[in-house]
Order: sequence, then structure tokens, then C-alpha cells
Amino acid sequence: MKHLITGLVVLCLSYTAHSNENTAQNFITVFNEGQQSEVIDFLSNNMSQSRIETYGLDAYVGVFLNEKNTYGKLKVLEYLPEKNNNDRIRVISQNNNLEYELVINKQSSPPHKINYSSFNDVESKNIKNASLTTKSLSQELAQFIDHLDSNNAFSGAVLVAKGQNVLFQKAVGYASKEWQVKNNLETKFSLGSMNKMFTAIAALQLVEKGKLKLDDKLVNFVDKSWLPEGDTDLITVRHLLTHTSGLGNFFNEEFNASNKEAYRDLSAYKPLVASTPLLFKPGTRNRYSNSGMLMLGLIVESVSEESYYSYVDKHIYKKAGMQNSGSFALDDVNNNLATGYLKRMHSNGWVNSIYTRAIKGSPAGGGFSTVGDLHRFSLALTQFKLLNKELTQSAYSEKTQHNSAPWYGYGFSIGGTDTNRIIGHGGAYLGVDARLDIYLDDDFIVVILANQSDVVSPVRRKINELISQYES
Repeated sequence: MKHLITGLVVLCLSYTAHSNENTAQNFITVFNEGQQSEVIDFLSNNMSQSRIETYGLDAYVGVFLNEKNTYGKLKVLEYLPEKNNNDRIRVISQNNNLEYELVINKQSSPPHKINYSSFNDVESKNIKNASLTTKSLSQELAQFIDHLDSNNAFSGAVLVAKGQNVLFQKAVGYASKEWQVKNNLETKFSLGSMNKMFTAIAALQLVEKGKLKLDDKLVNFVDKSWLPEGDTDLITVRHLLTHTSGLGNFFNEEFNASNKEAYRDLSAYKPLVASTPLLFKPGTRNRYSNSGMLMLGLIVESVSEESYYSYVDKHIYKKAGMQNSGSFALDDVNNNLATGYLKRMHSNGWVNSIYTRAIKGSPAGGGFSTVGDLHRFSLALTQFKLLNKELTQSAYSEKTQHNSAPWYGYGFSIGGTDTNRIIGHGGAYLGVDARLDIYLDDDFIVVILANQSDVVSPVRRKINELISQYES
């Protein structure tokens, strides 16, 4: 499922805020034909005001424009009956030729403004029964990615492997649009939240060495001045690993308004974490928490007596043979580092995202890597070179008994089915989209790294369809 940011939708060029007829048809008209000024006008007039107040109009306009760029024009297959205040449309994306059910959720009471919209995957009916060889898989995937590239709908690098054997790898688009420098297979892309895997492994390595316990308290390692008011003395290492700590998200308004050059080490985040209220009593619920992963990085520093960055480099990157990975300061001269790009409300073209990001990544995300390095990481992980077998398997097992989300372990996402388990992590930020999928049962490894917003989902879906037909 590919979601637009909650609340994102527009109405047609002649559609008033007080009419709720033909919402679905009008959405298609604006998505296919609307210019940027018209998108801004109708988002402002026709979206739920509470959504705009929560996230800001510029965020919704930006995401809409990025999705419009990714999917291209939508061919309507069928307008489905309204259900539970949802307008539903079966569409095919011009850019990727994949089918979706576009859902537009509206307020139940007048004036029936838009709450949110989403592109939900529909199982492809044109999947071929014939099995694919390595050559045919590579050809189909190359054609798919080249088509996206020709429509500016993907910029990045892709790798598909079966164990150690690389079946496909390709890079398209530009690492620097300003200087027309193309992406290549050694280009380093921002990982977004994928760094959470490394932070979790670092903590679990210390558990394996007997230097840390999962039920150790956060306040044993971090001064309480770091933390908001509330039951923070109850927070454990396990809570941080499972997003059940109650700590919130330091990417808040204070961060947005701050000087991003300040974030060169973990101490710079202290005011952001301390000023964000505790959301619930630790261990009682789950909510994805960037602040929680930052705290886990501080624990790694305290226990190992090394900087977080040095520890991860020495005990994860070097062990896995990842020579092109790290949390590189953006004002350093970095070789072959991709710049992120996206669409924003204030510009008619592409916007460079460097000024929206912390100068250096953190335990919560923002480091860089290559498709090859992440392939090597996946092999090291599943061959138990980073952690022993018990802790490795625990890292990517669900933790619902601890009130964690069923799709999350210790720093790893969990998906697929009982016979086709897929673990890994995703990452997304302004001008960043990334995904690592490790197929535990079928031995596939899929790495998708992009320096463009909201472009990974169609590629991930296409790869999943192709490898379901693969026979070695």
C-alpha cells in the first residue's frame, strides 16, 4: 500500500468547498490536468482544516506534487460505490502501468471535506504464468526502471540478489541535478530511518557481550535532563527497541525552525527530546519514535565508551565489509554522495533538500550507504556475523507480547507471510526514499535507494511480482 500523507487530496478546478458531488471525478481531473497554482488553491479550500492546521498546507501540496510526479496521469478503470465515507476509484498509473484502488476519505458530516487519500495496491492480473530466468527478470526490471526514469518518476539505484548472487543492479537519474552528475552503483544515498537497524544491532551486540540488558532502565545511562516530564524512569532498552517508550519525535516545529548545522553530535538533540511530551506510560502502547532510537544511541555511547558513529563504523560497517557507508557531514567534501530532490509548494521545479536536513545523521536515521553495501550487510546479518543466531532471529521477530506493533521487532520491520517472511526497514524524508527487503525463506535481497521523494513503492511492488515468478 502506498499512502499519500494523511489528508492529501484536491478537488477539481471548478469545484467549490460547499459541494461534495463528483469528488472522485474531480480528484482525477486535478491529478491529471491541474497546474501547481490550482493544486494550491483547491487544497486550501477543500481539505479538512484540522489537517491543514496540524501539518501545514505546504506539506500537503508538496506530497501531492511528488505523488503526481511519481504516478503520472491516472487512467480510470472503474468508479466504485462509496463505502464508509470513502470514494473509491480503480485506476492504472501511466508511469508504472500498475493498478491501484484510489481511496478518498471524506468527513461524515457537512461540508464533507477531505480527510485523507491513499493509493492502495491491487493485485496485478497480468502477471505471467511462465517462470522467469535471471536474464528475463533483469530485462523486465530494466525496462520498468528505464520507463520510470524517462518520466522522472525514479532517481536512484536498485539491487536484487539471490543470496550472494546479484541478479540485477542498475542506477538511473542524477546524483546532482545542478551539475548533471548521474547516479551510479557506488553512489551513496541517504537511508532515512534505515539506520535504526544499525542502532538496534549495536545495542543488541552489547547485550550479547553481557554489558547491557534489555530490561535495563534508560535513566541508568542518560541524565533525566534529557527527558520530558512523566514516567520516563520506567523506560527500558526493550521499550526503545520496540517503539513502546512513549517518547515522541524530535522532528518537530522546533527542529524545523532550527539551524541544521548544529546537529553534528547527539548532544545537540537534547532540547528537542526534552521539550517533546511523553505520549503514554512506557510499555503500554506503541508509537514509532525517532527520539526513542536517539536515546538508544546514547546508551550505546555510554556502555561502549565510544561515540555512536565510531561504534557503528567499527562493529557493524567494518564487520560487514561496508566500505561506503557512514553518517557523513553534509558540509564536508563527500565523494559520490547523492543530493535529495523533491517538489515543494514554493517552487515550480525540483527543490534541493539539503537545507531541510540535519548536517549529520543520528541513531534515528540520516546516514548514507550504497546498494552494494546493504547487500553485504544483509548477508552478514543473516549469516550471524553481526550477532549470534538467537539475538539475530529475535531482532526480526514480532514483539506483540510487549505491546509492540505486529510488524516490528527490535529495529527491524516484519512482513510477508509465514512461508515468505520479509524483514528489513524503510526510510523516507524530504528528497529521500529507501527500502531494504530480506526474504528469509526464499533468500532474495532487494535494495532500493532513491534521492527523490515518494518513488520507491512502485519499484518495490514490481520487483516483488517479478521474483515471485523467478526460477533459478
